[in-house]
Amino acid sequence: MTDIYTPSIDSLVSRLDIESESHHTTKGGILRIDLKLDDLRLWRETLAAMVVKPCNLLLACEDSDGALRDTRLTWVVGSAIRSGYINNPREICPLLESLGVTASLAAIVPQQCPGLGCDVTWAFYLERHGWLTASPVLSDDLTPVAFP
Repeated sequence: MTDIYTPSIDSLVSRLDIESESHHTTKGGILRIDLKLDDLRLWRETLAAMVVKPCNLLLACEDSDGALRDTRLTWVVGSAIRSGYINNPREICPLLESLGVTASLAAIVPQQCPGLGCDVTWAFYLERHGWLTASPVLSDDLTPVAFP
């Protein structure tokens, strides 16, 4: 895995609002892309502490034990952060659906998360109000000057 600041991430950064987020609405809910520096730092530290490698997904789940398909995504506070690995972006849709994300919401993830399943690790969790939140896990090289 190469966790560098890629041109695809650069295009994502250009679409952020003042809160360092972008929102994408479907009939099944809202995908929130979160690039807040504190959140990016937290995910980077979480990835560094992961024992299971290779890992290109971090998932905030209800349970830390058992098969991944037997748990659900949840909000981060009090959750079990599980690692995962996909070989290509298409594999994220059935995985997210098995974790409780609606099919229409899962379907927009590959287009909105550059590098997913390829060269960028992504972290996912569900907000309490049902939004799916995704953050890329970027290298230490990313500095605040890269953001609006």
